[in-house]
This record gives sequence, structure tokens and C-alpha cells, in this order.
Amino acid sequence: MAETVTDAPIYDPETMGLRDHLGSLVFQARMVMTATIDQEFAEDPGLAALEVTAAQFGILAFVLKRNVNSACELCNQMDYDRGAMSRMIDRLEAKGLLRRVPLAHTRRGVALEVTPEGKAAFPKLEAAVARVLNRLLRGSSKSQVREAETVLKRMLANA
Repeated sequence: MAETVTDAPIYDPETMGLRDHLGSLVFQARMVMTATIDQEFAEDPGLAALEVTAAQFGILAFVLKRNVNSACELCNQMDYDRGAMSRMIDRLEAKGLLRRVPLAHTRRGVALEVTPEGKAAFPKLEAAVARVLNRLLRGSSKSQVREAETVLKRMLANA
């Protein structure tokens, strides 16, 4: 029989384990995913020379796939402070994967744009991320993964 969905509390602070609740597990999974993606990028012969990190891949993905084109928007979307974001953008710019483009209508504003080199590298980086996710999800069914995605999307919608 299917469980009834209610707005009743799921966790009790008196009995909630420090490492076993969903928030902690999501945090731990994020840390493992990031480290494993970094390792995959570094060990892939076609990607190692780019010296791109998982965080830098995230910037490229937000600019390319979500049309986020300013450092301020990236900070909000990715939860990085301005200094860290500026340094990551500097590194991507030095690698020739991203560039800052002055906005014509303002003297101080700049937009971020993925370079042709960045666009060419992105599918290879994305394929490496897919390999990592598939490896980390071994032993899970597609329906289990879709259910986890649904729960996480619900959490985001409730935020």
C-alpha cells in the first residue's frame, strides 16, 4: 500500500542521526561527487590538459545551459562568494574557456561568455560528469534515481 503524503514532520530532532538524515547525506554526496568529478577530469587524457575543476565546470554549465551571464548571478546560483567566483572566472579566462565581455550600455558591467574552445570542451566535460554519476549510482534503478530527483526538486520548491 502506498504511503500517504502529509505535511507532518519527517525528522524529530531528538532521534535524528547526525550523519544519516537527508540533509547530511546530500551534503556528503555532493562532496564525494565533486571530488570524484575532479579526479575524473584530471585522469581523463582528453581533459587533463584543461585543468578544469568540478566547480569551474559548473560555471561553464550555468553560462551555457542556463544563460547565466554575470558573476553576481553565478554567485547566487552556485553559492560562492564574490572573491572565490572572481578567481574561478579568472582561471577559466586564463585557460581560454570563458571571457568577460564589456556591456555596451554600461561602462562598468561585463557579461560572461563561453569561448569557442570552451564550447568545444564542454561536451567532453559533460560526458565525464555523466560517467561519474553513473558510477556513483551503480546498483540503483532508473525509477529510484527519478524518485530521488523528485524529492530533491520538492525540497528546492519548498525552500
